[in-house]
Amino acid sequence: MRFLVVFTSLLFSILLAWSQEKEIHKESVFYIAPTYQYQVALNDFKEDYGNASSVGMDITYIFENNIFLSSSSSFSFSKNVNDTTILDHLMDDNRNIIDQNGQYADVLLQYRGWDTKLCLGYIFPILEQTSGILSYASLGFHQNKTRIDVRNGTVPQLNEDYKKMYDQLRDGLSSSLFVGYLHKKVDKKIHFYAGMEYTIALSKNRRSYNYKHQGPYDKKYLDGFLNFKFGWIIPISKRSTREFYYF
Repeated sequence: MRFLVVFTSLLFSILLAWSQEKEIHKESVFYIAPTYQYQVALNDFKEDYGNASSVGMDITYIFENNIFLSSSSSFSFSKNVNDTTILDHLMDDNRNIIDQNGQYADVLLQYRGWDTKLCLGYIFPILEQTSGILSYASLGFHQNKTRIDVRNGTVPQLNEDYKKMYDQLRDGLSSSLFVGYLHKKVDKKIHFYAGMEYTIALSKNRRSYNYKHQGPYDKKYLDGFLNFKFGWIIPISKRSTREFYYF
């Protein structure tokens, strides 16, 4: 983490000094961007879950001086749940769960997560101002849990209230660093950005009772993610097409 901070700070300083030699077009830009992220699990998160996908939406404003301000929200999901023992006490000898009608219930464990954050950064223009290196830092909120999905039948021990004893819900503050490339092409009207984002979240279990630990569980987690992020830019501007592309 310390190496990443130092490297990002150094890269930011070099790009800032280099970009000052370029003329910046004085226009602001407002856009939304549907996003996709592939999340590589790190730290405590890796012990409980695994790699995941994430979809979301960014709402962004780029100021006249290329300062980047964005609000970002995303929903993450996967089938990677490492702890598959949380429902063992409900299973028979063949590891099946019986529903209220005496039939086998199809119960799946899945990962679900949610993030929201505020990002502040800078775009370093290159290629005649039509594209640039995007770097930002963010502060936000992260939450994750194990989703218990009863596909068929009804299992009274896994109604919505009882699921809370097993889902291991946790959340807390998060921060991240992003470095990537923002691309705009005038003739084909292609706008997108892509890059890598490192995120850490200081999380805590939020359930008052955890069945696995037979009571409250106060462990603090350091959840980490290395995200490969892609966003498709949809400009929202009343200015002309040419004005949009030049910062």
